[in-house]
Amino acid sequence: MNRIPPAPLVRLSMEALEVHINRLRDTMVLVLDERGRITNYNACFQHRSGYPRQKLMGSSVERIFESQSFEQLVQVGYGMQQERGDGEDALPLLTLNRSDGNPMLVTAFVLRAEIETGMRSILVLQEHGERIGVNLLERFGETMLFDEETGVILLRSDSRIMDINKLACQVLNVDASAALEEPVGKFFEQPGRKFELIRHALSEGVAVRNHPFTWMRGDERREMLMDVGLLRGPSGMAEGAYVIFKDVTNLRSLEQQVQRSDRLSMIGQIAAGAAHEIRNPLTAIRGFLQMFRKTMTDKGMVKEAGYTEIMLTELDRINSLVGEFLLLSKPKNILYDHVDVTQVLKDLLPMISSEALLHNVVVDWEVESRAKPVMADREMLKQVFLNICKNGIEAMANGGILTIKGRCRTEEGRSMVAIEVQDTGDGIQEAMLEKIFDPFVTTKPSGTGLGLSVCQRIIHEFGGTIRALNRKEGALFVITLPCIEEPR
Repeated sequence: MNRIPPAPLVRLSMEALEVHINRLRDTMVLVLDERGRITNYNACFQHRSGYPRQKLMGSSVERIFESQSFEQLVQVGYGMQQERGDGEDALPLLTLNRSDGNPMLVTAFVLRAEIETGMRSILVLQEHGERIGVNLLERFGETMLFDEETGVILLRSDSRIMDINKLACQVLNVDASAALEEPVGKFFEQPGRKFELIRHALSEGVAVRNHPFTWMRGDERREMLMDVGLLRGPSGMAEGAYVIFKDVTNLRSLEQQVQRSDRLSMIGQIAAGAAHEIRNPLTAIRGFLQMFRKTMTDKGMVKEAGYTEIMLTELDRINSLVGEFLLLSKPKNILYDHVDVTQVLKDLLPMISSEALLHNVVVDWEVESRAKPVMADREMLKQVFLNICKNGIEAMANGGILTIKGRCRTEEGRSMVAIEVQDTGDGIQEAMLEKIFDPFVTTKPSGTGLGLSVCQRIIHEFGGTIRALNRKEGALFVITLPCIEEPR
């Protein structure tokens, strides 16, 4: 047995090793233990070799390289590092046996890594003699497969899955290793129009373009567009097919936000013009009613004085409604500042607790003590949190628990502060969930349906989102706001 040469040595953690090899999206990487067994690999290697996970992890590397022992592979790889100055054509070639039986010529070099569980050999492979055009097409295909916003399924001519990416696996609720080389119909047995469309497109050869559907997984909801088509060869015969799912959730959300903003602006403009004309007569009517109430009380006309009290209450309700109308217009004079959301909630806790006490509600407080600041108007945030918490308390007519959670999280590489307010009431009807933030939509017998619209407008002004969800017991409102990124 030949002695393994002293390849360059690096020391790093197991997590760092995995991060580094997965950053190499255009280069194949294998990680081997001291006995030549595969302990890790990157997505590029799995895609180009075609092997499922169960055929790779723990198996001997000698199985996939033709006539090469582990020691020979490492020796060749180390020797190639010393000869790289002579050009690629002068380097020895290895034959990689792909899962479909087609061999691939590769060049390689090796690194040695010391991690917590022992020594590792890192085999870095590059396909030999790629033509530029083919290379660009493959890179384009790989980019789509790695894209987290696009789901891709590639099918062979016999409708078996040749490749599938992460989002497509989520849509089908299947692991990639379990889907490869399986008939696509095996995963389309569920009822639903999108599966019928896929079957029809594959059997009849009729392309599907931009078919909309909604995909749900727990609380996560995504709006999708689906394309299905055949891949034909030079002769025109079908050699395969593709299914593409495009995630348009953000686009749909933006469209809905624009539509809501247009409606709110229109209502706000009408209200702003009418508010002055409405409030002037209200002030006069209220003044005369207060005078009548005093006169009737002095003369012992208790019944009539009671009527004036009812009228005054209704006038206050009209005045409050006009005030809410005015809030629907675009907020002006916003005082942007670095705001600690945690501190804002702490300041509101005494008010929320006193309101909860009146309704026999217990407040459960689970807010992180430290959070990154957000760019917002402190008073407007108070208005939003107070409104949401008050709605939750009023939803529990017979008492219950109001849970307020605040935590930091990362979404698409950006730091966010998430505030969750959950009650133990009756929840929100499913038909109302999509409309709950629309003006004049309310679940309260005496509500105006404007409070949540105002809250949404304010949160959108600060670049955040607000969602309503049903839980097994009660409703949950989730508010997310982007944190101020610290300069690097």
